[in-house]
Amino acid sequence: MPKAILYTAVTLDGYIADAQGGIEFLDHPLFRLPDEDYGYSAFYESIDAVIMGHNTFEKIKSFEGSYPYSEKHSVILSTKQSLADGVSEGIEVSNEPAEVALNELKSKYGTVWIVGGGATNAKLHRAGLIDEMILTYIPTTLGAGIPLFRSNESTANWKNISTRTYPNGLVQIHLVKA
Repeated sequence: MPKAILYTAVTLDGYIADAQGGIEFLDHPLFRLPDEDYGYSAFYESIDAVIMGHNTFEKIKSFEGSYPYSEKHSVILSTKQSLADGVSEGIEVSNEPAEVALNELKSKYGTVWIVGGGATNAKLHRAGLIDEMILTYIPTTLGAGIPLFRSNESTANWKNISTRTYPNGLVQIHLVKA
């Protein structure tokens, strides 16, 4: 059954990145465990496609040096007609509303990872299109930054289907729409 899963790290005060879009807080030595990927590899193998906003795409490329999700069909949401750098086969730039693009992806590919960012998360949450969330809470606060749901004006109830606490204090919760 097709589904959309928001999988991300979030600070205790609800931010997915600092005000400049940085995620350096994830690299703090307190939050690293040897040989632990916090379920990322298994999650990545379970998805068929990814969707993200233009700013998230640009930030990921700047961190990684190249696009790390090339094995999965990707949709980059953008108001620009094209993205000059980093767009290759398997990466589609969509000018459609996030809701339309996600529904098309789900119908063609199945399980879709909502990579973010905050504006994309909020649009898809507001439209009721996020089926599951896997949130890894990082025991830190930023005070300001990009919230998990930027400009979110909607409500929803979620059922916790699993919680995992790691020795370094990270807590991962897997939620499904109630």
